[in-house]
Amino acid sequence: MEVAHTRRVVNYRIFLSAHILVSVAMGLFGILFIREFGGSLYSFGYSVAVMMGAGALASLFAGRLSDRFGRKRLLVASAVAFALLVILYTLINSLVELFVLQSMYGIIGSIEATAGSAFLGDATEKASRGKDIGKLYATTGIASACALAAGGHIFSWFGFEMSFYGVAAFFALSATLLLFIKE
Repeated sequence: MEVAHTRRVVNYRIFLSAHILVSVAMGLFGILFIREFGGSLYSFGYSVAVMMGAGALASLFAGRLSDRFGRKRLLVASAVAFALLVILYTLINSLVELFVLQSMYGIIGSIEATAGSAFLGDATEKASRGKDIGKLYATTGIASACALAAGGHIFSWFGFEMSFYGVAAFFALSATLLLFIKE
């Protein structure tokens, strides 16, 4: 019983650390995205709508994938996929390419969010689940806010491509941390 509790605590802490990295990466990515690809408010709105629509459709299957292949596999795979996808953003030249990448981002994000939610259910004790989930979202919210606040400075210091590579590195580091989870 004590071993299972300790494993849950360790898994939760690993997931929390990895999720903070993802939150920082997504916060930085948001700033870079708006700066480089925003164009008009219409194109920005459509690109976000494409991402959300693709993610919504993927959610219908993401839960089954999480149950079938395991939360850890999907969390690691989605972090790696995010790292690769963010690098692809440095290569695009058109709104069509942007919309394709945004749809992929939505799908991967949906898989990550669904597997992450299922993992939280597995890794937390029923009596403290609400508190633990609240702590996760508080810390990742703070990390995202700090990344958004710093994003403009980071972009101006390192430039567009290097900033995206930095975001990809955060996703890759998150994937590495997630490898230490024991299901």
